[in-house]
Amino acid sequence: MTPSSTTVVLAADHAALGMRNALIDQLRALGWDARGVGPDSGESVDFPCVAGDLCREIGAGRATHGILLCGSGAGMSMAANRFPGIRAATAHDTYTAHQMVEHDAANVLTLGARVIGIEVAHELAVAFLEARFSGQERHRRRLAHLIRIERHRTMNPCQQLHDAGQAIWLDYISRSILDDGTLARYTSDLAVTGLTSNPSILQKAVEGSDLYDDQLAQLHASNPDGDPETFAFALAISDLTRAADILRTAWDVSGHTDGFVSLEVSPGLAMDAKGTIEQGLSLYAQADRPNLMIKVPGTPAGPEAIEALIYRGVNVNVTLLFDECQYRAAAEAYVRGLERRHAEGLSLDVASVASIFVSRWDTPTHEVVGEDARFKVGIAATVKCHQASKDIFSGPRWETLAAAGAHEQKVLMASTSTKDPALRDTMYVEALAAEGTVDTIPEATLLAFADHGTVGDLLGETQWAQADAVLASAEASGVDLKALAAQLQEEGAAAFVKSWDALLEAIAEKTASLQSA
Repeated sequence: MTPSSTTVVLAADHAALGMRNALIDQLRALGWDARGVGPDSGESVDFPCVAGDLCREIGAGRATHGILLCGSGAGMSMAANRFPGIRAATAHDTYTAHQMVEHDAANVLTLGARVIGIEVAHELAVAFLEARFSGQERHRRRLAHLIRIERHRTMNPCQQLHDAGQAIWLDYISRSILDDGTLARYTSDLAVTGLTSNPSILQKAVEGSDLYDDQLAQLHASNPDGDPETFAFALAISDLTRAADILRTAWDVSGHTDGFVSLEVSPGLAMDAKGTIEQGLSLYAQADRPNLMIKVPGTPAGPEAIEALIYRGVNVNVTLLFDECQYRAAAEAYVRGLERRHAEGLSLDVASVASIFVSRWDTPTHEVVGEDARFKVGIAATVKCHQASKDIFSGPRWETLAAAGAHEQKVLMASTSTKDPALRDTMYVEALAAEGTVDTIPEATLLAFADHGTVGDLLGETQWAQADAVLASAEASGVDLKALAAQLQEEGAAAFVKSWDALLEAIAEKTASLQSA
């Protein structure tokens, strides 16, 4: 996290309000983005209420750091640590103030105004804000233990899936789940460690709420000739950078292999490698978050863009993959991008996931295949990609990159909600549990899995063999799997364009209505 992306909020009870205001002025003078929250009157107030005001700002992604002040600092520390995602500690010496961040990823410093003076408080605040989590293995391991303790207070199938080695990413974002702390609670209670987004979700949020009205009005006022696409990316980046800050700890703990949010390039670029590369680089720079991924469609133009973006150090989420052939092309492009970096002595700390779309297979196949393959073709196609990943990310070629610090590209299970109400609503999630992979799960399916999901056998040789049998049965029923995979990809790309156009139309209409109001 760079200093430019650090936002600190400060709050105090009546015993420390003067110190809070003085610290805000001092930190602003040093260039920090500092602001006060909570009571300003100086009247007697209960410290847990003040702690809640501040912790909700961090939980909503509106701030990355917090400083809480009371008489001793102890009460604020106890209150803050009751909130999801908060790691608060009291420090009255500079060593503790920076080490609590470097070793323990503390995000809230608590101070006692009746214990120290303003000069010492200023030194502690600066030491706290300038410190960064070390990322050393022993510190990541211990931080993971802390997070596990928090999550196990509400043990459920989501935590069991996480413990089995599969990362859970939420396939949904809106400003509302940031503002009300829902995403922060999901990270604590449902083991969510990442997030993906799409234009349809943003479109519904823009049309169905006033949450984006103020920002749209500001964007138009500052850029009257701005086009809806420019505004769309601005809205999306505002939400995703907040989500990235909430998920930053997961990125740190994982050694930079988890904790990502994803932002897609314009769907109209699906067949334009050069345009995808240029826009991907621009969006990544605008977001300025190391745990952001650029979504690139795995269309025929995809591998060129994937390789180039990885080479340039941009994390990539490859989307719209449906079969092993498409997946292998995307994975090979990732490896080539890493090899180019390695040849030039560049860091290999770049990440990628390959998103295999599961449920879309079953709509066109369930009525033509036999009972042994009905509603199983999408699962089988995804399982074969999982098997292929074991081949690609092994052997001398990969071992050379791994020894230099490269991360495996994770298979990501996408489109894992069931469309047929007669099916078990957690069917795809349960069938595709696999160590070292990701499942991006829509909110309704996530809540269903937390309520009644089960974690059974993980993907392995048994499931690989079963997948072969399902796909063979589908082909015997007359399904041309390769042709259908290409068709699904084309239809998916077209659907993304349609959703994107609907989003731009919604933004144009909302902007016009705000101007006429």
